[in-house]
Amino acid sequence: MDGDPVRERVRDGLRRRGLTLREASLALGRNAAYLHQFLERGSPRALAYPDAAKLAELLGCGPEALRHESVPKRRKSAPRRRRFTPPESPGAPLAGVPELDVAAAAGGGAFNAEAAVEKARWYLPEAMLRHEGGARPEDLRILRVQGDSMEPQLREGDRLLVDVARRTPGTGEMAVLWDGTGLVVKRVEIVSGEDPPRLRLLSANPDYPVYTCLAEEAHVVGKVLWTVRKV
Repeated sequence: MDGDPVRERVRDGLRRRGLTLREASLALGRNAAYLHQFLERGSPRALAYPDAAKLAELLGCGPEALRHESVPKRRKSAPRRRRFTPPESPGAPLAGVPELDVAAAAGGGAFNAEAAVEKARWYLPEAMLRHEGGARPEDLRILRVQGDSMEPQLREGDRLLVDVARRTPGTGEMAVLWDGTGLVVKRVEIVSGEDPPRLRLLSANPDYPVYTCLAEEAHVVGKVLWTVRKV
């Protein structure tokens, strides 16, 4: 924690006395790494009064010189990105499903295939995907919902597990598709008696009206199998 006058006084005092951090820490009755953590990692943020008094005596200064007028703010550290390693489980193999950095905009958005890059990988039970979802793991993608047109069924930030091999949704099924103006997730109905064929797209939020689009204009990304929501 650079710029802290108390910590600078401790460093200067230790240099003048020819003491190491380990020696001074043990002299305080603390573990050998105590002062190193205090000076370099900011833990503790301020010396306790008994420690400040003992250290001041050791360094030949007044204890008030080693006391903070106010406790220093904790230094923010950059978030650590941890790489997940799936557990070994021979009886229940896991399949990696990529989460794509292209939102399934539940109110509209822009589809850019070039932007569909993998941002994370979810490890899910392969048996569940194959037997419960009837899908091959390699055909699955995870997309994030944006917007509120599917509330309360879907909320912004929910994840959708989408089977990209199923691009002909049946009536009433939920699908992610390009409707001619944006990438959306909707309940799909096939409009009967229309030539050329049209699809009726339904939102769950009553504030959003039902609308139709030409079937040939709708690029179906895939059928939604499951949703994942943080509670």
